[in-house]
Amino acid sequence: MSSWIEALPAFTVALLMLALPGAAVLAALRIRGLVAVCLAPAVSVSVIAVSAVVAPLIHLSWNIPVVLLGTAIASGAAWAARRFIPTLRATSTEESPQTGLGAALVGVLLALGLTTALLTLVAATPEAFTQGYDSVFHLNATEFAVETDNASSFAISGFILPAGKAAFYPGAWHGLASLLAIVTGVSVPAATNIMWLATAGVVWPLSCVFLTRVLFGRRPLLLLFAGVMAAAFPAFPWLLLQYGSAYPNSLSNAMVPLGIGLALLILRPAVHTGLEPVQALAVVVLFLPGAVMAQPNGIFSVLLVLTPLLVFLVFAWLRTGFTRSRRGGFSRMALLIFLTAFVGAALFTLPQIRSLFSYTSPAFLLFPVALFRNFTHAPDPVWFPSVVLTILVMVGVWAGFRRPGLRWLLGSLLLLTLTYPLASGTNVALANIVMAPWWDNPERVGALMPLLAVPLAAFGLVGALDWLRARFPGTANSSFQAGHKGKMTAAAGLAVVLVLSNPGLWQINGEVGNMYKVPAEPDGHAQVDAQELALIQRLADYTTTDDVIANNPYNGSALAMVLAGRTMLFPYSSQGDLNEDLYTLRFWLNRVGSDQEVCAAAKRQGVTYLLDFGTDYIPAFNDPRSLYPGVTLAPDSDAFTLVASEGHARLYRLDTCGGVPVQS
Repeated sequence: MSSWIEALPAFTVALLMLALPGAAVLAALRIRGLVAVCLAPAVSVSVIAVSAVVAPLIHLSWNIPVVLLGTAIASGAAWAARRFIPTLRATSTEESPQTGLGAALVGVLLALGLTTALLTLVAATPEAFTQGYDSVFHLNATEFAVETDNASSFAISGFILPAGKAAFYPGAWHGLASLLAIVTGVSVPAATNIMWLATAGVVWPLSCVFLTRVLFGRRPLLLLFAGVMAAAFPAFPWLLLQYGSAYPNSLSNAMVPLGIGLALLILRPAVHTGLEPVQALAVVVLFLPGAVMAQPNGIFSVLLVLTPLLVFLVFAWLRTGFTRSRRGGFSRMALLIFLTAFVGAALFTLPQIRSLFSYTSPAFLLFPVALFRNFTHAPDPVWFPSVVLTILVMVGVWAGFRRPGLRWLLGSLLLLTLTYPLASGTNVALANIVMAPWWDNPERVGALMPLLAVPLAAFGLVGALDWLRARFPGTANSSFQAGHKGKMTAAAGLAVVLVLSNPGLWQINGEVGNMYKVPAEPDGHAQVDAQELALIQRLADYTTTDDVIANNPYNGSALAMVLAGRTMLFPYSSQGDLNEDLYTLRFWLNRVGSDQEVCAAAKRQGVTYLLDFGTDYIPAFNDPRSLYPGVTLAPDSDAFTLVASEGHARLYRLDTCGGVPVQS
């Protein structure tokens, strides 16, 4: 695929995948209109992720029929719930045509156009791939799902585990990307780029529109701005793409505003409208599987934003108990303590939760600097503050603070503002613990600010325009006086100008471009250079899919799995769970020509070739060459014969094993 125009059919399929399963389930619940359009992608993610888990259990290959079956079952369950639950049967979301659906869709389409334009500036073709540390895992995991016809969250990491061993890894992203590759026939890198664009350019703006609708109402101009403003902030979706291509976290973040909005509809139905509480609860049941299997920290992100409101509601609940009787108050307090301890203990029984606390990121900014950069939407590597966006967010907070039931927004914004400096501006142990759900990772934490900043900026922009029209009625722009279409057109143009005039957005775009760049020679940052990539693209001339190629994953050679469809001995650098054979080969592959034990290990693993990209390692550990000394020294062994090279990149064939020539 040599151009983005060629990707249009696959992109259309990606949108259908994200729309149709969720739309069918929501239709069964009689949820329609703008709310259904916004919620459909998240429900689709749940249907697809759960279908991927169930498919191998009922011996079905991963493909469209599995998703159709999952959609039918979920829709049937939704229909039955509405049919037999009286409170659901009595609800409806049918609204008048003036619900802002058209304006919201225009805003989302503009956001998609802006995001597409910026992505195509840095990724020359859909086949381009980012060179981040996490790219290798996510690309190879998706390739593994395609090769095995299995995208279950309990199997997706199987390519780095010993045979027969399974572990849970949130695989919703890989299920989406692999399904797109299977259905359309595009490569995994192309499917990854296309699905990222669908997530960043459609799912994320729709989520922002939904939260804005729940918070501030359904005024068309407001919803238009919410859609466009989703493309304005460098912290999301671009920062996670630049950091390490954290695709699952991007999918999770894109859906977090939906979770916030659904929670508000349940907690405060008198303040927020869009769905009845029982409908919102039903959608939460549909939302949670996808949220957990996209990236569980999205649930923590929802709770983080809602913390001030939850604290207020809990305090009010306890106060009511004490008002009625002292005994009742203490009973409620005891129940609260018990539930908190029970949930905390239950979570800590999960190894995935416990492991979060083993990661810490050293401070690299002064705390006040990190605070300022987060507040002005300029997390590292962005250094230019987004002045206009910051002002609009503050105007939105001020306007929201004046509305009944929305004062908690100020506390949430302050809380989000503190998160980034806690991760990047201090080494205090307590800060590491608080930020553990996001691995204390500054980039993942920095991506949280737009969750609330987008709807606040949209609300602030509407408020600013209303103030200008009221303050200067005679000098207002004539296009804003030219009827509904004229006002909406002018508003859309203004929003686009505000987005494109943000220097931080262009700066992060340049940094993302560096991640897509393939250097001519090793530079110490990229996974592979042009010479190595050229040899990977020639592997099919010398090897087959039955061959197993030994490699040091820290020099980028592991990418041959996804880029050439070859089986790599070590397909990922952070591959700690090695069987005895892999452990032997990691340290002693250079002795394979004479050592019987090493030779036996190589035969059991099927090793036939060695891909040597030298000692230009990616910046991951202090001394990665010590982790694979046998592979590093193997090219100097008489057991291997050079068969192909591109500059410093070389491919060797294993010709001698345990003192005996290998029969080809």
